[in-house]
Amino acid sequence: MKPYLNLRDWAVTQASVAVILFLLIPVFNIFGATVHPWASILHGLGATITVLLGCQALHRTYPLLRSKEGSAARLELLLWATSLLVLLTIILGNWLYIGYRQPDGGQQWLMYHEPAGHMIAMEYKEFVSLFPLPLSIAAAWLLRRYKTAAESHPGIASVIALLVTLLWICLLIGLVFGLGITKLIMV
Repeated sequence: MKPYLNLRDWAVTQASVAVILFLLIPVFNIFGATVHPWASILHGLGATITVLLGCQALHRTYPLLRSKEGSAARLELLLWATSLLVLLTIILGNWLYIGYRQPDGGQQWLMYHEPAGHMIAMEYKEFVSLFPLPLSIAAAWLLRRYKTAAESHPGIASVIALLVTLLWICLLIGLVFGLGITKLIMV
């Protein structure tokens, strides 16, 4: 007797629910005291979606490392999309940074209540959050330049996989520290 749901359907359903809940996190900025609530929501959604795209790009490096035909083209398209979304998220983040630096803004609150939180969380986060853009562009450019060789040469595929792994780690650090900063400021 066959089960009602196969394991693939179960995994897709579970992943879909997780993605929906994950994407709802930035919507809570509506309830916070922020200068630009819509910019906060868009920045949060952009950061969340880029982490998901980065995760998908990381998973698409495995077929590239296994020399599957067509894997380079699919990964390249995803990396260009990730680069564009990272750029938009950085632009929105800089827009929010203006409100963060205003008098009685988040920076003053953090400096008064959590000076280490500002130095570690905010400054480190902003520094690391800029790395995904050149990492994704470099990986996408290497795939564009060496598309046929990347699928057959393990050295090129390994360099691209390393760049994508660093991209995903930096995206995840930026998201986690960004969520932490909003948690510190909202308390």
